[in-house]
Amino acid sequence: MLDCVVVGAGFAGLSAARELIQRGYDVALVEARGRAGGRVVSTTLSGGEVIDLGGQWIAPSHDRMLELVKNAGLELIGANPGMLTLVQHGEIRDVAQSDSDEDARTPFAVADLGQGLMRLRRLAERAGQDDMWVEANAAWLDQSIDRWIVSNLRTPTGRRDIRAAMKAVFESPLDRISLRKALGKVREGVDMENLIAANGDIGQARVLGGLAQLPERMASELGDRLRYRFVVDAIEQDDDRVVVHPSLGEALEARTAIVALPPWLALRIRVTPPLAGWREDAVRRIGAGNVIKCYVVYDHPWWRDKGLSGQMSADDGAVRVTFDCTDSPDGRGVLMGFFEGGEASMLTKFSRSMRQRIFKDTLVDVFGPQAARPVEYTDIDWGAEEFTRGSHGAHFAPGVWSVTGAELGKPCGRIHFAGAEYAGKFNGYMEGAVRSGAETAQEVVLRLNETAR
Repeated sequence: MLDCVVVGAGFAGLSAARELIQRGYDVALVEARGRAGGRVVSTTLSGGEVIDLGGQWIAPSHDRMLELVKNAGLELIGANPGMLTLVQHGEIRDVAQSDSDEDARTPFAVADLGQGLMRLRRLAERAGQDDMWVEANAAWLDQSIDRWIVSNLRTPTGRRDIRAAMKAVFESPLDRISLRKALGKVREGVDMENLIAANGDIGQARVLGGLAQLPERMASELGDRLRYRFVVDAIEQDDDRVVVHPSLGEALEARTAIVALPPWLALRIRVTPPLAGWREDAVRRIGAGNVIKCYVVYDHPWWRDKGLSGQMSADDGAVRVTFDCTDSPDGRGVLMGFFEGGEASMLTKFSRSMRQRIFKDTLVDVFGPQAARPVEYTDIDWGAEEFTRGSHGAHFAPGVWSVTGAELGKPCGRIHFAGAEYAGKFNGYMEGAVRSGAETAQEVVLRLNETAR
């Protein structure tokens, strides 16, 4: 009988399996796909450039990821310097970026801030137009704006920036200002975007040759302990063991199991006896991020000739953030962007060529006519991926994380849970996944040691 079966070979599962094996335990890591990496995957363009279709950004504070990259002998590429392009209320302007890591904005933070501002404006509009809705949600509207920020923005930088804007408006502690009052200020025409300092750079690095090299190398170290095309259908457990059943093939028996899958995917596994009802209810309130990640390629990075970074942040439109992913200034230029949320849900029904046209038209509107002549395009619809069904990070319904988030990561019997969405620190990031995997492995070690006595 094995000591542990780890389900899912993303960063969380790889880290958990690695930690347990290094401690001398007998482990099997199973993965539904034919590759390791989960939401990290790289591909090669026609010109030989390697791009990341999934996770790619590593921030200066992501110590575990930086250590893994260093130990693997991989090279990091920093952000392209230059002016940040802002689109606010239809006005386009270029602003200088900061060199401060402390003030840096990651892609997650840029998107998080934009989405938070959008939610705030929509709430303000509804509160001003629908008296019945206001009356029905009176208690909720009386929460502090600070509490709303914590529930609706997931990144520390996003929360920092929107708090700074609110403090500039009210000049008083935000825990004393109700959401209702804040919405009133937004309706009065307060320009939140201009109140937010827009000079933070992306503060990130990516791996030359694609981040997928890292999980591939971690996987190679595991040898035949890693089993591909192993789709877990059910897990049985009793006081002494777990039995992990694939949809095809023989089951695996172990003393413990780690389910290193996003919460919404973990729900697809039939667990006997069933997990606590509250836990399933909480997980069902966690929505997967909906993102189509897209790349457009030009014969050279012409935006650099204009002193632009290629990074764009917009408050509206089909594509609201872009980033320069060019490997060499002498080679082809590569811009990356996201279709997110409602746009992604709509565009998943469109052809790739139509998505290319929409992305190109957005770039033309922002950067000018040079953007009208791309030479290549590719994208990935993460919501349509069979063994993902969503993108980076989970969207917790208000109150879910603050009330039950810590409980979601706790073991249920002999089944433990790991992943970016369970991480107490760097939640939703690859760094969080690595940390969660290692910490969960330590929990399993304690359990195994106790049962061995």
